[in-house]
Amino acid sequence: MKVRIKLFATLREKYGKKELAVDAEDFRDVFYKASEVLGKEFLKEVFQNRELKEFRDDRIITINGRNIKDIKDEIRIKEGDVIAVFPPVAGG
Repeated sequence: MKVRIKLFATLREKYGKKELAVDAEDFRDVFYKASEVLGKEFLKEVFQNRELKEFRDDRIITINGRNIKDIKDEIRIKEGDVIAVFPPVAGG
């Protein structure tokens, strides 16, 4: 299914893209497909370990505006979903 990924702040600057569309089978596959365009380094932006199983705690990842940390069940995607990835917030 086709979904959109939006990158924000330093991620947008680092990868030179504001948004991209990917055709993915499931939620994790979205990031693998994005890494085919952005480079394998992108996987380190969203996953916290080498096994690429757990999402990073210091990132905000949303599906249609809903933080994935608030989703208790398996994370599912559907055609047309918008996934946003925010880097850690810094400043003071």
